[in-house]
Amino acid sequence: MTQPRTGGRGEPGVLPGSRARTLRRLVVLVLGAFVLVLALLLGLGLLVTRVLVGTSLHRQEIEFTRTVVELRTPLWDQVTQYGSVLGATGTVVVLTALGCVLLAWRGHGPRLPTFLAVAVAGQTALFLLASSVVDRLRPAVPQLDAAPPTSSFPSGHTAATIALACGLALGLARTRPGHRLRILIWVVAVTWPLLVLFSRLYRGMHWPTDVAASVIYTVIWLLLLRAILLPRIRR
Repeated sequence: MTQPRTGGRGEPGVLPGSRARTLRRLVVLVLGAFVLVLALLLGLGLLVTRVLVGTSLHRQEIEFTRTVVELRTPLWDQVTQYGSVLGATGTVVVLTALGCVLLAWRGHGPRLPTFLAVAVAGQTALFLLASSVVDRLRPAVPQLDAAPPTSSFPSGHTAATIALACGLALGLARTRPGHRLRILIWVVAVTWPLLVLFSRLYRGMHWPTDVAASVIYTVIWLLLLRAILLPRIRR
């Protein structure tokens, strides 16, 4: 049974005036959002790898990857190595755990750490499912990282850092709306995934459409989760 709304500071992790929802309904809505985003991601993957092969877009991607290889320098090789590590699985897992602890420590109940954990875990599941179905080969250029067993589409590093960085920023925004550090938090939340995105392209690990699809599906996933787990009502 849905619990009545309280008239004080609102539910833990939700701004005052938010609606309470049953756990079962939340699970159903999250699963519905997952299926919706998965359908979108698979559609994008099949469009890129089955429909647009041989088109000008595909030729431009090939030219882009070759141009990037020609512009490589020792400095940027080193910088992008750090960028790639920042999006690696181990890094994301550790920082997600720390982010959940931070959100729980802020004292707003379980919703915020749950939101971040579901955001990152759901993104990972979406990536793995799409990768196994689309099965796209990586660019045929010298690669500076060891290629994981998953396919090129989509970029798991890019999607994971977006889910983690922006998910954490959304959670922190709920704990202290209007905080003076909110702009800095969002600058970090955007810059970090951009560095990872650039690094993966530079190091020859992905096509441009791989990282573009990662940005699209992860942002939509986060927005849907925010609407479900951290809802607001009109005042």
